[in-house]
Amino acid sequence: MNDEVVTEQLRKALAQAAGDAAQAKVMPVVKMIAAQQLVIMDLMQMLVDAKVLHADEIAAHMRHHIEHTDAKDMAARTLFDQVRARFDPGIKPS
Repeated sequence: MNDEVVTEQLRKALAQAAGDAAQAKVMPVVKMIAAQQLVIMDLMQMLVDAKVLHADEIAAHMRHHIEHTDAKDMAARTLFDQVRARFDPGIKPS
């Protein structure tokens, strides 16, 4: 093996190790955020069930957020759309 091949293999191995380390640090945060989203969804459902909020009002707020969120912010738009879909009476849950 020549030095260029060994250098390239080492670069790839280091890049993979760095990626694995970054993912290991990020995944607990991602899992925590997902858990928080579930808690918020459950709380909103409890408020709807207790007739404190109306599902169509929540859906309308989410539509408003979708309309006024940067189109490039796909994470926020996806979250708003998931909430809207859950509480919009015109959308059948999947």
